[in-house]
Amino acid sequence: DPLANMRLFSRGNMDYGGSSGDYVDDSSIGVKIENLKSKNPARTQMLLLNSAADWMQPINPYLAPTDLYLFWGSSTAYGTLASGYSGGRGQASSGERIRQVLKFGTFTGNGYMDDMSGHGKFLRSWNGNEFQALSLKCCHTLLVPPMERDLPITSEQDTLARRIRSFVANGNMLILTGGDYSSLVFINRFFHFDLKKTVYDQGPFEKMPEASMPENAREAFANMPETIPQSGISVTTITKDSLPPDTKLIYGTPVSSPVFQLTYCESTIPDEQCQIVKPNGYSCAQDVIPRECPSIRQSGRPCSCGTILYIGYDFVDHHSHSIGESIWDKVLRAAVSVPKIGEPGLGEFTQYT
Repeated sequence: DPLANMRLFSRGNMDYGGSSGDYVDDSSIGVKIENLKSKNPARTQMLLLNSAADWMQPINPYLAPTDLYLFWGSSTAYGTLASGYSGGRGQASSGERIRQVLKFGTFTGNGYMDDMSGHGKFLRSWNGNEFQALSLKCCHTLLVPPMERDLPITSEQDTLARRIRSFVANGNMLILTGGDYSSLVFINRFFHFDLKKTVYDQGPFEKMPEASMPENAREAFANMPETIPQSGISVTTITKDSLPPDTKLIYGTPVSSPVFQLTYCESTIPDEQCQIVKPNGYSCAQDVIPRECPSIRQSGRPCSCGTILYIGYDFVDHHSHSIGESIWDKVLRAAVSVPKIGEPGLGEFTQYT
């Protein structure tokens, strides 16, 4: 092999403390160290590569989808109450761990910014033009870790409340993770569900048969394990009896589910009713159950649906002090790869009527 004795020169790194066989990052490629001898500080060092495969293999090939946004509010990186109890104290918050798992963002010295490659975009506020633009069209995924102090508090008829519902109804996907009541409060408040937390389900949680899973999620979860574990008290499950009839489970036990998908749909009230309520500041949009959409469309009114995917793991647990591997990391990556059910383009609900 002509590359067997290739030498790659790299600057500095006098503090390297690894050993033969370790990998280091050099100009964005992974290289294997067989011999590392420093000549003097700030001078070049020689890395001997024993085969082409060593330097052509990426350190971690994962890239987040380009249609994925991560909500990153002012308190996201501080840590949840759960992470404080487990020793994290904000140093390895749920949101921060999720950012690490998905390889999100570019660090600039003043914080994380959108990745220049497009694989990793942040949404920093529910208010403003960015979320407004996202809510008008399909197809995007918005991943929301526990919000803590960023949980929006609005009235039922507030523009933001309508905008959040329209984001999903226009065919997009909203993903929320567990470990904090804010996720359940958010779903119940804005989408008019009544989901109830299970006091404790020790698991393990079994993957549903393919025919029972959400159709759009079957391929993404096809190679996932048949069971996933509870981890101490890190998995917050939702009582199955509190889930709406159209819910599709992905993992579950006889009493609860830690991973499932809800379908949320909106239509409009008849025109004659809308002319009465709209001048008084009320919305003409209304929640409808998915199976009603075909008949509503036949009547000439719009009806559009999107999805809400819940992952009950808190992404803190053993991640409090170090970056570890977890099967739940794979669940998260599978979830963000699930296709949206809407059609690309401008959505049905663009005026928050």
